[in-house]
Amino acid sequence: MILRRISQHVKDQNWFAVGLDFVIVVIGVLLAIQVANWNEVRQERAEETRIVDRIRVDFDRIEDDAQRSLMYHESIASDLKAMVRALRAGELPESDVPAFERALFLGQAFQTSADHSGTFTELLSSGRANLLSDKELLNELVAYEDFLERFAVAQQYFVDMAFGVQAPFSAAFQYDIGAPFFSDLLQLDAESPAIGAYDFNAMASDEEFMNAAEQLVFVHSLYTMWRTRIRDRITAIQHQLGETAP
Repeated sequence: MILRRISQHVKDQNWFAVGLDFVIVVIGVLLAIQVANWNEVRQERAEETRIVDRIRVDFDRIEDDAQRSLMYHESIASDLKAMVRALRAGELPESDVPAFERALFLGQAFQTSADHSGTFTELLSSGRANLLSDKELLNELVAYEDFLERFAVAQQYFVDMAFGVQAPFSAAFQYDIGAPFFSDLLQLDAESPAIGAYDFNAMASDEEFMNAAEQLVFVHSLYTMWRTRIRDRITAIQHQLGETAP
């Protein structure tokens, strides 16, 4: 319709009408482009809201998992310290027996945690991380992922250290293979350690066992420090998520 009008105006040499029609065409094109842009922005913001909501759910789960791992390793580090104090003193008070036996049972065990956000990992792998308009949140998430990469290296180092003292540590006692190793939650049962016979006096006079116990204190204490730093980063991200408008 508009093209026929322009053609007719050209034939009639009505240049004012031609110019007016041209302006109408340009304005129409610009409006169409602007509407398309508005629609694209609206869709991106809606998608960003969905993604932030998913990240929020991820970090609620990550926080719970990370807190369990931190509490576990704080507890094991404490039990191992009680063990070393008793060994150095050459005496095991009755009140320290539960901690001593938990240290025997779990001193070489690590509780892992699913620390990664699947949503943010997917966003990074697809190259769409810039969809997050909150750049402070984006920076926190990127820094968190970078920290987890460094933690993975440190974690392997700690596991190797614990494995390196397995022989002198585990040779000094026996597991009660008839006892349940797991709780109802299918986790190692720290409340009722399945420890059988052991000779405390022999352990106290065994230099290799003492060295192994002291190294495990060091390993779990350092591991706890790393897990504390992870917990703090998770808290910072959750704070940022709380400030991000839904």
